[in-house]
Amino acid sequence: METRRARWRHTVEGQLLVLLGHRSDPVPQALTDRLIGDGTRQTLTADAADDLLLLEAALRQESAEAVQRLDSAQQRITTTRSAPQPDGGLLEQAVADHTQAVRDLEHARALIEDLREFVIGLDPPAGALRAAAEGWRRSPDVPAQVVTFDDETTFLALDPRRATTTGLGVFALDGVEEWGWAWRRDGDDDDLSAALQPDRCGQWVLGYLPTTREIYAVLRGAGLPTRIWLLGRDFAPETAHAVLDDLAPRMGQPNSLITAAGTIHSASLWRSREPTVPLSESMFWDVHAPVDEGDLR
Repeated sequence: METRRARWRHTVEGQLLVLLGHRSDPVPQALTDRLIGDGTRQTLTADAADDLLLLEAALRQESAEAVQRLDSAQQRITTTRSAPQPDGGLLEQAVADHTQAVRDLEHARALIEDLREFVIGLDPPAGALRAAAEGWRRSPDVPAQVVTFDDETTFLALDPRRATTTGLGVFALDGVEEWGWAWRRDGDDDDLSAALQPDRCGQWVLGYLPTTREIYAVLRGAGLPTRIWLLGRDFAPETAHAVLDDLAPRMGQPNSLITAAGTIHSASLWRSREPTVPLSESMFWDVHAPVDEGDLR
């Protein structure tokens, strides 16, 4: 296993390398500058995988912070311009803050893209880097087989069996949600409150509705509107629990929600397959092929 562990190496020319198995890959200069810079940046450890994943999480946090500063500056610009007597100094500062936030956001996102491409290019054979590379390869787009709902109210109204009544007379999802509260999807992980917790940055929950035999995912992020994905129908309780139990260890991987959606869809297809039809002589009539009696037993 030692040969599969990602390690750092510094060359005499000042190049930073990642050693992984028999590979030795130079780290892109932009990432090297961010990782070590003049020595005041992130302190490298003996585990290059941990360092790279920590940097990716830090960059997502910086991206989320830049988005917040961008929104704040835009609001100040709008408010200042709409005032009866706009303050030129305040407007100038707000525009400058907006410009800087845009630059910081673009820079952070470019570094994230560079880092992900670098890790994918390493083709890690196993471990955390392998899981991250697989997740980053997946598109965060809604899979074609998933049915989406913009809010919980609509989802419950379409089938009241999905709901239970709380003590205050409020309807809520009547689902079993015991497979983690941090399923990930690119874009939904970028909220600042999520980015501050890189080890549990996902904001989706997987659940099962026994009354309707449905598997669903619900977004419950701080400051984000609730969204629901219907991932699978007609799953018996034991089947749903088995599929979700197997998926649970992958929750922390990038785009784990997309992984879950694909796995649940595959399980649905496998479960609904027709039994294999035994060979019969009539199958060969249309093509006038000779029948091998040995195949018909």
